[in-house]
Amino acid sequence: QGMRRVVFACLLAALPAAVYGQEARGTIIGKVTDPTGATVAGSMVRVTNLATSAPVATKTNESGNYEIPYLLPGVYRVTVEMAGFKLAVRDQIELRVADRLTLDFQMEIGNVADSVVVTGETPLLDTATAGIGLVMDERRVADLPTVGGNPFYLARLTAGVMSSGGTSAGNAMDNAAATGVIVNGTRGGSSEVMVDGSPNMTNRAAAFSPPQDLVQEFKIQTATYDASMGHSAGAMTNVSMKSGGNTLHGTADFNDSRVRAIPWFTNRFLADPATVLTPQQRAAAVPTWLHQRASVTMTGPVWIPKVYNGKNRTFFTFGWEDLTIKRNLSFTGTVPTEAQRRGDFSALLGLGSRYQIYDPATITAGANGRFPRLPLAGNLIPASRIDPVGAKIVGYYPLPNQPNLNAEQRNNFFNTQKIDRENYTYTSRVDHSFGQNNRFFIRMFNQQHDNYTDSLGTITNIDLLDRTGWGIVVDDVHVFNPGLLLNLRYGITYQSDIAGRGSQGFDLTSLGLPGALVSEIASKLGTGGIAFPNVQVDGGAYTALSNNGGTTGSTNYHNANAILTRITGAHSMRIGAEYRLQKETGFNYGNVAPQFLFAQAYTRGPLDNSPVAPIGQGMASLLFGIPTGGLISNNASRAEESSYWGLYLQDDWRVTPKLTVNMGLRWEYETPTVERYNRSIRSIDLETANPISARAAAAYAQAPIPQVTVSAFRTLGGLTFAGVGGNPRGLWSGDRNNFAPRVGMAYMMNKLTVIRAGYGIFFDVLGVDRGGVNQGGFNQPTNLIPTLDNGVTYVATLRNPFPNGIEAARGSADGLATFLGRGLGGFYDKSINPYMQRWSLSVQRELPGRVVADVSYVGNRGTKLAVDRNLNAVPRQYLSTSPERDQPVIDFLSRQVLNPFFGMPEFNGTGLSGRNVAVSQLLRPYPQFGDITVAFPAGYSYYHSMQVSVERRMSSGFTLQSAWTWSKFMDGAGYLNETDDRTEKVISDQDYTHRFVISGIYELPFGKGRKWFNALPAAAEYA
Repeated sequence: QGMRRVVFACLLAALPAAVYGQEARGTIIGKVTDPTGATVAGSMVRVTNLATSAPVATKTNESGNYEIPYLLPGVYRVTVEMAGFKLAVRDQIELRVADRLTLDFQMEIGNVADSVVVTGETPLLDTATAGIGLVMDERRVADLPTVGGNPFYLARLTAGVMSSGGTSAGNAMDNAAATGVIVNGTRGGSSEVMVDGSPNMTNRAAAFSPPQDLVQEFKIQTATYDASMGHSAGAMTNVSMKSGGNTLHGTADFNDSRVRAIPWFTNRFLADPATVLTPQQRAAAVPTWLHQRASVTMTGPVWIPKVYNGKNRTFFTFGWEDLTIKRNLSFTGTVPTEAQRRGDFSALLGLGSRYQIYDPATITAGANGRFPRLPLAGNLIPASRIDPVGAKIVGYYPLPNQPNLNAEQRNNFFNTQKIDRENYTYTSRVDHSFGQNNRFFIRMFNQQHDNYTDSLGTITNIDLLDRTGWGIVVDDVHVFNPGLLLNLRYGITYQSDIAGRGSQGFDLTSLGLPGALVSEIASKLGTGGIAFPNVQVDGGAYTALSNNGGTTGSTNYHNANAILTRITGAHSMRIGAEYRLQKETGFNYGNVAPQFLFAQAYTRGPLDNSPVAPIGQGMASLLFGIPTGGLISNNASRAEESSYWGLYLQDDWRVTPKLTVNMGLRWEYETPTVERYNRSIRSIDLETANPISARAAAAYAQAPIPQVTVSAFRTLGGLTFAGVGGNPRGLWSGDRNNFAPRVGMAYMMNKLTVIRAGYGIFFDVLGVDRGGVNQGGFNQPTNLIPTLDNGVTYVATLRNPFPNGIEAARGSADGLATFLGRGLGGFYDKSINPYMQRWSLSVQRELPGRVVADVSYVGNRGTKLAVDRNLNAVPRQYLSTSPERDQPVIDFLSRQVLNPFFGMPEFNGTGLSGRNVAVSQLLRPYPQFGDITVAFPAGYSYYHSMQVSVERRMSSGFTLQSAWTWSKFMDGAGYLNETDDRTEKVISDQDYTHRFVISGIYELPFGKGRKWFNALPAAAEYA
């Protein structure tokens, strides 16, 4: 079925469609008049790329208008020829990425053999669209300093754009750099990246980052009102790769961090007498990491001696980039002290009685549903009671190597974290012109990433990543006549990830875990995910050991579209469709090697609900060999897909020479995600009686609590599954009402001033690249349940953590009884696509010195944003309203009473399998489950900003860009309390009131064509 869809997508390319707003190439439009202002119909307009000498021609229509789209960014010559008039020539016209450049011609009467030539007057103002954005031209991409050589980081120099990824240094192949931005009130991951007009996406990040030296230029469009833009609620980054010309060009670059000087601030810090560092910390403060980047690019005509000469017709582009990073970062963690490894926690008692450890062997059932226990004498665990498995696990912690900087002895371990990355990418492109009426290109890329990270210097905390990716784009433009053009395009991107652990293949029996358990893991779950167990102690107070067993996965995204353009009179109309097929596969080993949690449940005191110690009690549980939780994962693989359609009509109407109006309407439909074998939860039924209802009601009637009468105790609801019991295969119903009107206008007040305004609706996505399937029932955890009576007796310890073996996954076989005793998560059946309403008003002014200033008001309103809500929260009337710790309420909610689900096999291995249960559990609306989380379209956001940008185009060796954003970002994206009816309106955590950025390039006045030393020999020029 998936292959049929791909074939269908290819056939779709033969139908009218468009992605004009997503197009990286530019367009030149204009009107030809005679000296009296009358239109000159039938004039021949010819546009020639000065690098390739390849011309593109058209004729003015009955209104004297012309339009030539799909021009690669570059420098052009534009000529207009008509009998009875002199030849009009505009030379050195710079066309930038996604430009819609207006060039009007007023012809002079005379002989066509004569010519009127105007050179170097590229219009600076945008008189054709209402869109707002920033172009990073070839010079800026090549010369501005970038994070690790990644050109996408330059997008952060745009007004209205902030980083959502912090300030950590990236690298040349950081695919998240392009979409990890907050743009005009849309959150990170909501933007889209196009390369040569084709989607370059996987999992809401770029599929690949093109080599810096192969980027012709790119434009980040923060507010655009063309109806052809879709599949994104945020910005659109349009990247134009370099294409070859008639002259052979090449670059070679090698950058090695080892030849760089130590930063001045680092030297100052180390030389400061007030700086107190250990020798190890002082050594780590000096940059020793290796950042080695090499690249080679070449462009030119395709020329095969005596076989083919591609000048003026066929051109090639090739690029290779290799990146090696070896970083030594400072890592600080907390590890058990030598005394603690022996069971000696006496040092903590000096901090107060809160740090007292209680003996888990002394727990008894007390009055009022409480479970008291006795303190451990001197905070000392007798050597005879230290569990051998726990002792071996603790032995994998490195010893402290830092002085006791605090009484809790936190952060007592320092290590030089090792990060090794080996990455490369190949990119190639071929452009061919079949004549003035047909142009074609194909582009391919291949990339490889290998990452290695070691935090602790032991086998327990080594992470590995192997990523492979490739992609292909083919594009063809055909001109039927001057008023009708068709652009066909198909693209595919593929990415494969394998994430593993350095301890894979670890012998679990060496820790003392039962051989029978280890054999069962290998036989039922395979050996691929077996690694050192994931160990978490004291809620993260101690550094965790290991991670889960790793993941494998792949993404395969197809896109097909076409662009039909009809130019008539003063109108340029586009009509079309876009289709995307997004497929993902994956497998998460999870905790095939067991996960062990050691919290304070059985070592806190003197009661089971007493305040816990900040540190120590969990480590004591580990040494006692008594986990407080954990699990073994038994996961299924996944194969999911969703598809996307976009249909639209766009009309760019040049009403008068001063006024242009852009009008469009877009319709989008995104199919619900489908799992190939229906291995997914669909939604949650909250009304049907659960199969255990009768038994649970009878058991509850034996010992009800006053707050819930016997008749009011109900166990309704449960999980429903895709494709089962009459349910659709899609994980939600799908939203077919996504109509997105767009309107914009640009009015030229005078030759130096343009007023632009626009409004549009933009829908966000829900499908595969936004989130995955929920495989509850197919992913079956075997939970570690240490006790059924709150610690009076223990049924599972480290010596035998899973006495009942590994639970088999039952998929959807149990129906509503699936995952009883556990938390649930499902999809909202009526999920709809969130959408943004965006509007702007801007004044653009050309200033002396080729400077353009733009002052804009930009607003954004987010609606129907997805917000997680717990449907099984304790009703608010039972909760405390005190701003301080309310012990009576805590005592009431945590009081242990008889569990009505005790003894039911459906609850085995869950938190509701014990003899007793907290009162709070029976107060829940659906007491047979834990939290029930569903994402509802209940969120919203507001964004208002003033954005001021100033740009000086490169002239006399100097260019400058600056932008100031003054904004307010409010949202209601979460609930203050789980039982609230409405989300809480707050200042967004991604709000930045003021942001100013500036960048520039200044050529030193030395060398050829410059003021001084302009007659140097060639060798000196290169130096």
